[in-house]
Amino acid sequence: MIVGENELIFAKVNPNAIIPSKREEDGCYDIYACFNDDFIVIPPHTNKLINTGIATAFSPKYRLAIRERGSNTKSNLMTMAGQVDSGYRGTIFVSLYNGNDIPVEISKSISDIEKTEDFIRIPYTKAISQFAMEEVPVMNVTELTYQELLMIE
Repeated sequence: MIVGENELIFAKVNPNAIIPSKREEDGCYDIYACFNDDFIVIPPHTNKLINTGIATAFSPKYRLAIRERGSNTKSNLMTMAGQVDSGYRGTIFVSLYNGNDIPVEISKSISDIEKTEDFIRIPYTKAISQFAMEEVPVMNVTELTYQELLMIE
């Protein structure tokens, strides 16, 4: 099967995964966590790879660029840099950094963000990040010696 130029195909690696969604007026697609436990914890000042339970296929004309969501500021969770190339068929993971002095928990037992002095809880149903499809330019690559390169204005 060949992927069309403007096709974005998803597959659930985990049957409980949520396929990314986008409203027509939005520029990015929302990405959701997917795990089997009741919650996961991101300790203070650490990164954690969060499983999305999805895989994708799209045209080599594009790359999938993972970004923060504006609502992540409520929990001080930061999405670390992430790109998915068109040839990658494995499960997509999102690297989240907890910028707090307290743990952040993504929980299946709540429906709204909870904050106390000891923890921050985020609902499992909230998107953890977003992604944009970015066009990959086709470049003409030339190799020069370093001396030739220094002569370029």
